[in-house]
Amino acid sequence: MQTKPITPNQHGTIDYAFSVIQTVTPTLLELPKPTQHVYQILGLSFLTVNALTDTDVAAKPVLTFKQHQRADAAFLAGLALLTLSRPIRTHKRTLAFHLGFLALAITHYVLTDYDSGSGS
Repeated sequence: MQTKPITPNQHGTIDYAFSVIQTVTPTLLELPKPTQHVYQILGLSFLTVNALTDTDVAAKPVLTFKQHQRADAAFLAGLALLTLSRPIRTHKRTLAFHLGFLALAITHYVLTDYDSGSGS
């Protein structure tokens, strides 16, 4: 069986980058303050999940990588639903950032080998 190209450790490293993107980019793009706050909360929340996931890049591994996968799925569902919110869909720069980030996050999820266990 062919594995997917992103290992758990790579996934964790990319998640740290995604957390930075979510917490910093909306401010750099001068998106509306409420939108900046939403992304900061999302970025910090996912930073916490990532830091607690059993990979070599964890701060304190208490979650399995399968639990992380479930958190990723919930996170993606939430991001997809967030697309329908008025503040996102009616502000062009916000919508562009949101859809771009959502596409990257979905790609990241699909290419990750969640079945290889932790820390591979």
